[in-house]
Amino acid sequence: MAVGLDKVKPEAITEEKHLVVEGMDISGHWNRMFEQRVIWDYEVDRLDKVTSLPGGESLGWCYGCGKCTAVCPVDIVGDYSPRKIHRKTQMGIDLFTSPDLWLCTTCMNCLRVCPKEVNMINIMPVVREQAVLEGNVPAELQKAFEDTAKHGNPLGQPQRRRADWVKKAGVPVPILKDLKRPVDILWYVGSYPSYHPRGIDAAGAAARIFNALGIDFGILGIEEKDDGDSQRLAGEKGLFEMLAEENIATFG
Repeated sequence: MAVGLDKVKPEAITEEKHLVVEGMDISGHWNRMFEQRVIWDYEVDRLDKVTSLPGGESLGWCYGCGKCTAVCPVDIVGDYSPRKIHRKTQMGIDLFTSPDLWLCTTCMNCLRVCPKEVNMINIMPVVREQAVLEGNVPAELQKAFEDTAKHGNPLGQPQRRRADWVKKAGVPVPILKDLKRPVDILWYVGSYPSYHPRGIDAAGAAARIFNALGIDFGILGIEEKDDGDSQRLAGEKGLFEMLAEENIATFG
């Protein structure tokens, strides 16, 4: 028996034992025909739930070429890609409650190679936003949201310590409140460079470069708050909008 033929239902196979067409003998397996594969018998409600959202439409454009899988950084350490997400929704997985929703880093690698322009940078935030509204958020992420709202950064560090890293920079890092004059460059440092040990090293290195180049710069210090972009990508659009308003007021 031919390889794989044992997996096909016998009633789906038609074959004429003796058949001659225009003088050519195509008897037996030479004229074997198979019924149409059922490729539409999928549960589409879960997929439609995503594509019905403004920004989620492009998930329905996937035709399963698999180019995204080759460049997805999460697939390197797991089993993940937009193609696999599309397939899972066809199989009935609810992305709104699935752990897969939170694995995408929105790095844009998939969009770079996708011939159908399936845009996970739009899809994931809008689905996550609905999940946040419904309370389907991992506890660790929920804590980061709460810390951002309360402390102005996702690490939960006190606002008064936001400029403490300048003491380790090894060069002067002017704080606008103390400088009391305009500068050429306002350096928005960010939360992780202000608090995280590895980020502090990077911030210090950048400060030393700015000083070496003679750049007239300054930072906001304790007046600076998180930009909220990571929270937006994680589905907390309301928190992002609140931070954006506060930052715009500070910058103004």
